[in-house]
Amino acid sequence: MNAHELDLQGWPCPTAEEMRRADRHAIEALGLPARLLMENAGRAVATAILRQFPRIRRPLVLCGSGNNGGDGFVVARILRERDDRIRPVVRIFGDRARMSEESRSNLELLLRTGAEVAFGDEKGDLQLLLAHADAVIDAVFGVGLERPVTGELAEIFSAVSELAVPVIAIDVPSGVSSDTGARLGAEIRADLIVTLGLPKLGLAVRPLEAELLVADIGLPAESLVEAGIHQRVLTPEAAGRLLPPRPLDGHKGTFGHVLVIAGSAGKTGAACLSAEGAVRGGAGLVTVAIAADLNPVLEEKLTEAMTIPIPSSLDGALGEDAAALLGREASARDALVVGPGLGTRPETVRLLERLLPQLALPTVIDADGLNAFAGRPETLRTKAPRILTPHPGEMSKLLGCSVGEVQEDRVRAARALSRQTGAVVILKGARSVIAEPNGEVRINVPGGPGLATGGTGDVLAGLLGALLAQGCSAFDAASLGTHLHGLAGGELGPVGGTAGEVAALLPEVWASLDNPEKADGGGDLRRFV
Repeated sequence: MNAHELDLQGWPCPTAEEMRRADRHAIEALGLPARLLMENAGRAVATAILRQFPRIRRPLVLCGSGNNGGDGFVVARILRERDDRIRPVVRIFGDRARMSEESRSNLELLLRTGAEVAFGDEKGDLQLLLAHADAVIDAVFGVGLERPVTGELAEIFSAVSELAVPVIAIDVPSGVSSDTGARLGAEIRADLIVTLGLPKLGLAVRPLEAELLVADIGLPAESLVEAGIHQRVLTPEAAGRLLPPRPLDGHKGTFGHVLVIAGSAGKTGAACLSAEGAVRGGAGLVTVAIAADLNPVLEEKLTEAMTIPIPSSLDGALGEDAAALLGREASARDALVVGPGLGTRPETVRLLERLLPQLALPTVIDADGLNAFAGRPETLRTKAPRILTPHPGEMSKLLGCSVGEVQEDRVRAARALSRQTGAVVILKGARSVIAEPNGEVRINVPGGPGLATGGTGDVLAGLLGALLAQGCSAFDAASLGTHLHGLAGGELGPVGGTAGEVAALLPEVWASLDNPEKADGGGDLRRFV
């Protein structure tokens, strides 16, 4: 799979098992020598190190007994071959007898160069080695670590992370789960990660301060297909391919009519921001349905969107008596957004229980629309296209688990809710996870702390409704909408931006996807999006 194909479809992000399948297929089915893959990997990492840190002279290479350690042996040898001023010091942890044939062969080649090599059970002052190193190369674990790091290795990892020298991790930083990105006991904090073949899922779902480069090690596209990888990160070009058409002769009817059911006393801003997200997201028409006694507030706040005052027996909220009228209004629109600021009074919950099952139009359920079904997500199941947008707290209530359990494996949580509800699920947060019921997952990278302010989720809900109204499938709308929303949030900077500014930036970031800048040209090393 070449660089252009990655841009068109997005980065495949394999689990450890999926990556093992790709390697196994390349070696066993296609006859690609395992030693060649290891050589390619080591050369790519060495190239990246020399480009990024040309002044290093005494790198300390920490190697495990697995194939990640074998990659480290190659890196040490190539660095020494390319610049005789570089004198790597290699420290090996683990059982030499358990090394693969490829790793043992590369260790022998390294020893012939005269490199300084010591095993973990030999007497040596590691603290002294660390003190004299001008860089550390982490080749201890790599892909597939499942158990927590403890004991001597945990102490070493902590010491490495505190050094004021560059730290380079091969494939995945040791102590980080390659499947979830979770910290496993202790981890090495890297400045540069050179991941091999494809970015691993754990690196995609967890924001890391390190720069991430993806090295082409020669895995055939056929092997990547055979691996059955079910997770992707959208590149900008891949996201741009999801944009709905905007024909030159289009009119407001062409681009759909979104109904927003949102807001309650004290939370009219949520309704307004959702409407703004739908307007800025390209919907031809937007109407907000709100309790009649709050309608004057929205008439004052909204200019581009229309309103429907809904008679209600509750003060400042919608109740069960509004179900029939809202059902009729929804049936006349192209997409529905329900939940932002709606409240969770018992009468409002009963309204949603009556209203949602009867609706056949594409629907976004957000915020209080989700809280109304805490602990019983299966009641949200329907054949109609739906997008659910929980943040970790809402997800924990829906699934009946802790926020920590959600965050421990965000992909698993998103898949679980999607499977239970039959809906597309966006688990919001840094690196939002988008899952559909068949198990396919897309991961969103753009965003940042600028989105960590009240109301940005309301804007996203409205944007998603606009994309559904323009004909996007639920999975594509969720993926594209989250990407656009993240791009807009990234434009704000880390602090002080507002949700309204996110909405205002949507046309600009839409245009950037519609007219993408030229890709970085590919090559053996590519920056992760």
